[in-house]
Amino acid sequence: MANRVFLNPDGYIEVVLDGEQTYMTIDNMRYDILDFVKQLQQQEKPVLGLVDLTTDTGYTTDTNKASMQILESVNYDKVAMYGGGVILADISKAIILAMGRSNNTQVFKDRESAVSWLLEKNEKSTATAVEPPK
Repeated sequence: MANRVFLNPDGYIEVVLDGEQTYMTIDNMRYDILDFVKQLQQQEKPVLGLVDLTTDTGYTTDTNKASMQILESVNYDKVAMYGGGVILADISKAIILAMGRSNNTQVFKDRESAVSWLLEKNEKSTATAVEPPK
């Protein structure tokens, strides 16, 4: 199975990382994510994201860099991540802290907790898509 990016019927962008990751497997999702961001903005909905790390079996400095670049290229309202084990959760938290986005980006142990936090207090978005650097 490959990584997937789709618009969940509940109104948020869902990203599923599946298997061994590389810089390119992460970066290849960027434009799909940006397309969904624009779609949500046109509908005047909040830009919310859910990232499933449950079946992500590999991460490196390069995959961390690609993930950080995507998070930096999207002005979102909230992103919730879940799964992936203790080490990946700790790395994700460190990236979020380094980016200064711990107020609207959180890591959870399970999907239920992540979705609950993500969907609480939905407000109209003021987020804007930012094109990635060339």
